[in-house]
Amino acid sequence: MNQTDIVEWLRDRIARDLQSDAGTVDPDATFNRLGLDSLALLAVLGDLASELDIEIETSVLFDHPTITALALHLADRSA
Repeated sequence: MNQTDIVEWLRDRIARDLQSDAGTVDPDATFNRLGLDSLALLAVLGDLASELDIEIETSVLFDHPTITALALHLADRSA
């Protein structure tokens, strides 16, 4: 998956948790600002790791606290 694919996947996945439309999920807002608690965020991260077939350390969320930042980091890693 490239960065754009990861951003879209994350927006869709987070929108499901928030019971909203993916178009309303700001990829540049922090996960906290989006309204995700730590349990929900860990579930999203676990699903993403499965989708990408890679291991993702939870600490990555501290350095990459937005959808855009996380997608850029993971696209570089999975390339």
